[in-house]
Amino acid sequence: MDIQSYLATDPKLTRAVVGFAVSEDEVVLGLRKKVSIGLGANLIAGIGGKVGDIAGLEDETDDEALIREFREEIGISISGFRKMGEIRFLYPTKPVWDQLVIAYVVDKWDGNSQETDVIRPQSFMVNDLPLDFMWPDNRYWVPRVLAGEQIEATFLYGEDNKTIAEWQVGEATY
Repeated sequence: MDIQSYLATDPKLTRAVVGFAVSEDEVVLGLRKKVSIGLGANLIAGIGGKVGDIAGLEDETDDEALIREFREEIGISISGFRKMGEIRFLYPTKPVWDQLVIAYVVDKWDGNSQETDVIRPQSFMVNDLPLDFMWPDNRYWVPRVLAGEQIEATFLYGEDNKTIAEWQVGEATY
């Protein structure tokens, strides 16, 4: 199956956000200790989660979800951020994992990141990301976002839900 064929099936994409807190040459990422639906356990990733998935927050905006996720996952209050991308992650053999993720760069916050039961935050040099410990797709889009490029991307995962079968990354303007 290819990207266009799968999208023609009109898959239900769960909306989510991910943010990368950047200060000078460093970025805060997190080791995902606890995950919902088994997605991304023990991988290093940006900070984020699903939009509107909590009772009473069904009408939550992407920006509100980003602020909430940073507070919940690493205990910081973000106040400066910009949208950098929209990325579709497609899993034909595990459609519950299909997502549309809005990516942000966070450049202003209060507090120091703290480990929670969900995330162990870690700082990395922007030009030395731990790509071997991140989702395979991250090498194709995260460095571009951290370099200031706005993107639109789609990643179709193979039958093993670990290997990228097809991918597209292009420039965008938001």
